[in-house]
Amino acid sequence: MSLYIFDLDGVIYRGERLLPGVKETLSKLRKRKDRVSFLTNNSTLSRSGFQKKLTQMGIEVSLEDLFPSSYLTAIYLGHKTKRKNSKVLVFGEEGLFEELNQAGIKLTSKAKDADYVVVGMDRKFNFEKLKLAYEAILNGAKFVATNKDVTYPTEEGTIPAVGAIVKALEVSTHKRALLLGKPRLFGLKTVMKCKGYTAADTILVGDRLETDILAGKRLKVVTVLVLSGITLEKMLQKAPSSLKPDYVIQSLSDLPSLVTIHRRVRGDESKRKN
Repeated sequence: MSLYIFDLDGVIYRGERLLPGVKETLSKLRKRKDRVSFLTNNSTLSRSGFQKKLTQMGIEVSLEDLFPSSYLTAIYLGHKTKRKNSKVLVFGEEGLFEELNQAGIKLTSKAKDADYVVVGMDRKFNFEKLKLAYEAILNGAKFVATNKDVTYPTEEGTIPAVGAIVKALEVSTHKRALLLGKPRLFGLKTVMKCKGYTAADTILVGDRLETDILAGKRLKVVTVLVLSGITLEKMLQKAPSSLKPDYVIQSLSDLPSLVTIHRRVRGDESKRKN
C-alpha cells in the first residue's frame, strides 16, 4: 500500500469544476487499499470547508485526510505553549480564522499587540490592511505566510494569489516571511507522520513545479505532475532538472495505469537489490 498525497486546486478541481477522471481515479486507488490524503496551500477554507466542497462534488473524504495551509498554520501556532499564548494578527479568509479559533489561538486586530502576523489568501485585501500588517511587522511581530503561491487557478484562468500580498510586505518591511506551505516540507512531513508512511511509500501529485514537485523532490518522494492546473507543457520543458517530476500525466485519468507501471518498476528494482 502507498500513500497518495494530492494537491486540490488544479489537480482535483478548478474553481467549482471537478476535473476529468478524479472520481474514478480516487475510487481505484482506494479499492487497491492505498491511502489518499489532500495537502493544499489554499488557506481560504478550513478542513470542514474543503470537506463540504469535495462532498458537493461527489468526493468522499474525512477531515483526517485534509491538510490545508489554514490547518497547518493552526498546528504551527499551537505547537508550543509560547506560540499558543501569543497574539496573532491575521489577514485571510473564513477558513483560516476558523482553524485558528478552533485551535484556541489568541487573535488581535491591533498592530501594537501582535506577536505574529499571519498572511493567507485574502480577496478583500486593501491598503489599510497592508498598512496594518506593515506596522505590526516593523513593531517586531514575526511574519508568517500560509503560502507564497503568486497565482491561483480558476475556471476562467488564473488570478493573483497570496504570494502577491506576501511579496508586497516583504519588500516594504525588508522582512522575509516564514513559509508554512509547499515547497516547505512542514506540511508534507505532517501528513506522512499522521498517516505513518515513509518517503519510500509516498507519492505526491500536484500541478506546480515550484511548490508541489520541489517539495516532493526535497523529501525524496515520488512526484507526479498533472498538466491540468498551473504548469503547462512549455513551462515543463524549460524547467531546470531540480524541478523535473518523476512522472507527467495529462489528467488524473492517467494515474491508475501509471501506478501499475511504477509498482512494476519498483518491484524489479527491489529484486535487483536482493
